[in-house]
Amino acid sequence: MRMKHLAPIALVAFGVFFASTAVAGTKYQTSLVPNVAGTLPGFASSGASIKLDDKLAVKGKVKTVVDAVGDRITTDPENPLDDYKVEIDLAVPATAASGTISISFDLKNGNGKFQADISGDPVFVGTSSGDGVAVEAVRVLDANGAVIGVGGFSVK
Repeated sequence: MRMKHLAPIALVAFGVFFASTAVAGTKYQTSLVPNVAGTLPGFASSGASIKLDDKLAVKGKVKTVVDAVGDRITTDPENPLDDYKVEIDLAVPATAASGTISISFDLKNGNGKFQADISGDPVFVGTSSGDGVAVEAVRVLDANGAVIGVGGFSVK
């Protein structure tokens, strides 16, 4: 075989080797759904979601949050006492650690977005790259601490 034909073959073999050993990013993503559809207070399941990625970043949103009379809620960004929350129960089997992460957020005209870097949470102490993390539960809490929704799906 000629040398000019070996170079492309070597390049392809090199690419296949490194492509097969690459580690793909992982994530957990689910919808946020109200406990009981159509009840007040509550929120719309359409468009409400949460995502956690392998860089330990959390992002999500809740839409059309309404109070007991059906009015969209706006919270005060300067008052942490009226914040809504998302709680995430996590477990790391490799270290036998578990814990709950709580992320507060404000609402404007019934809509809220949240994000957080959770890498400093104690549940991740002693973890190594590649360790699995179980998401055991996700809850949406109103300003009074009542659970108004969960991570999951709604029945059609």
